This record gives sequence, structure tokens and C-alpha cells, in this order.
Amino acid sequence: METRRPSRVRVHDDGVDRWAIAEALPAPALRGRIGHYSDYWEETASFAARRELAATEGVLIYALGAPLEITGADGGMVTVRAGEAFAGGIADATSLSRALGPQAGIHVFMPLASLAAVCGVPLAELANCVVPLRDLIGSPADDLGGALCEADHAEGRFARLDRFLVSRFAEADEEDRAVAWAMGRLAAASGPITSALASEIGWSRKHFVRRFRAATGFSPDRYRRLARFERFTAAIARAPGDSLAGLAAESGYVDQAHLTREVHDFSGMTPGELRARLIPGEGGVRHD
Repeated sequence: METRRPSRVRVHDDGVDRWAIAEALPAPALRGRIGHYSDYWEETASFAARRELAATEGVLIYALGAPLEITGADGGMVTVRAGEAFAGGIADATSLSRALGPQAGIHVFMPLASLAAVCGVPLAELANCVVPLRDLIGSPADDLGGALCEADHAEGRFARLDRFLVSRFAEADEEDRAVAWAMGRLAAASGPITSALASEIGWSRKHFVRRFRAATGFSPDRYRRLARFERFTAAIARAPGDSLAGLAAESGYVDQAHLTREVHDFSGMTPGELRARLIPGEGGVRHD
């Protein structure tokens, strides 16, 4: 078996909270369909819950430690235990994750079209909610969970994920390539307006909006705004000490007032409140 050494390892230990994250690329057959794997463990004493901010990215996580409670943006809650997974689609509001003890798990980062293929449902059905993977694909989710629990090192878990994902993609329906392409254009800082993008595809604006919403659960304009908010949250996590005005301009906002309105819309916080809740070491956003 080919060994894929982690492309990045992050370790944090401030005497109160500690975690380690090892990231690795998937097998070559999955390149383009899967971004990377993130194998992690953590023990935290200063907080138990995180605010999972609105984002255009979906999520697929297998728990391998103590139970984890997740409350989706729609208010629905699921609890996953070792060997269980949950999936979530695009969210335009905050979700919560609460650890019920030391955590370990593996996070699969992938494009939204790949998440829909793995889960076997349209992205619109996953919008703003979290769903146990078992409820979406049945026993294969539990089979993989058992195999991940049995593996005694990250490389073994990565290999098991490789095999599972290759088989899921082999069975998946063809993606809506036009919408997937449009999502990439809308997420870009200099992406075209909705009517121009519809013209590029060769559709009317009305048809494009209807097709995009049916595929993702959101309008193109809402998706573009959400992508801009996501750029800001990534920027402030990387450089929390930078000026908010500078981060606003870097993320595509016309001014700080525009930033404040948008951040409150998607998170219920001001930019300053969001920054005050950042966990050191790119650990996310503290809830309590």
C-alpha cells in the first residue's frame, strides 16, 4: 500500500486545550473528487461547544471518540458516537457542535458535488441541516465506521476511506455540470452577476435561478453573498489581529458597514464579536 504522508500537521497545546490534526491527500483515483482528509483528536477544558459558521462547503465527519452533538442551522440535532458519521450541506446560518468528552474523528473535505454523490441525495435536501450518514446510505455507513474504528493509525483510516469513496462514486448519478461550474464562478471574488452568468451558460436568468436553487437549496445571489462571508471568516481566522477594514476589503466588501451587515445576517454577531470568540490555533469559533 502506498503511504501518503500528511501534507500538513497542526498541533496546539496551551495547557488548557490541546489538539492535533494530520491532513493527507486521497488516493490518486480520487483527486479532483476529494480535497483532503483530516484525522484529528482533541481535549478541551475552556469550552465544550463551537459555533460552526455559515459556509458554502458541506461536511462529512466520522466520529471516533466521545459522543458529539450537532445542531444544524435548521435547529435539528443529531448525536454521533464512535463509528458514526454525519453529513451537512450548505448552510446560511450558524450550527453548533458540542463535545461530550475527548474527541477524535476524520473529516473528509470535498466539493459539494462530491458530497451529493457520496450521500446519494441532491444538495438541496442537505441545506441547513445535519443528517446521520446511516439515514442516507444505510448499512455501508456503519460498515465503514466499524472499519475506521478498527484501524490503529491514520494511514489505515485513509486507505479505508479511499476504498469506500471509490465505490460510492462508481455508483453515483451524473452531476449537474452547469450548476457545479456556476457555483465555482459565483464563489470567486470577481465572479459575474447572476444575469451575466446565466447568459454565459445560455439560459434565461429565471431558468438559471430555478435550476440553481433546485440543486443547492439557495439562490445564486444568496450563494455569492455566502461565499464572500466565507472568505472573510477564513481571513480573520488566519489573521485575527488585522484591521477589520482591511479584512473587509480583502474579502470583497465595499466598506466596513457592508461587512457588519453581512456578518450579522449570516452569524448573528458583529465582526468584533466574531473575532472575540475565535479559538487560538485556528481552532474555530467558541460558543460558550
